This record gives sequence, structure tokens and C-alpha cells, in this order.
Amino acid sequence: MSTDITSVVVVDAHGDVVAAGPGAAGTDASAAIERLWDAASRRASQLGEAGLEHLVVPVAGGTVAVVAAHGRRAAAVAGPRPAVALLLFDLRTCLGDAFAAEEGRP
Repeated sequence: MSTDITSVVVVDAHGDVVAAGPGAAGTDASAAIERLWDAASRRASQLGEAGLEHLVVPVAGGTVAVVAAHGRRAAAVAGPRPAVALLLFDLRTCLGDAFAAEEGRP
């Protein structure tokens, strides 16, 4: 996992928190992830872009990254200069590995 991650949360397609790591905001995170994703999706649509797979937003003192895969979203809070490609890879890998059994994958 990226060493820059300070908090992580996974939400399902209904917005329910299904997993959270230390420092995660719990149920408050779900609403924040949804608002952030919706705003980014609207903007991408205005620009004629296809649907989002991930987003990365710099915030005061850090970065928020959200990845969508397997019907879920994983969000992480990281330091101010994370290795973005590694951060996104880690989130995708975690979503894929964590729910593989549910999807009938080894």
C-alpha cells in the first residue's frame, strides 16, 4: 500500500460503508464521496468526457483520491504529494482483491 495513505473507506453501490481504515470518517465519508464524485462526473460530462474511473483532488495539506471498480468506490486521504499512480493502483487492487470471492473470481 502507498505509504502516504492516512485514511481509507470503501462504499458499496448504495453508498453504505463496507470497510474503513484508521482515521476514516465513517458514514460521513459516504456522503462526501458521493458529492465529490457527482460534481466531478457532471464536470466531465460538460467537457464531453466518458464516465469517471477515478479522481484525485488536492486539498489543504493533502490529497483525496477516489476509485470506482466492481460496483464500489474506495476513497483515500493521502499526504500532499503522493505517488498518484501508485495510490490509484493500490485502491483498484484493494477493491479487486477484497471482493473477488463475491464475484466468483479466485
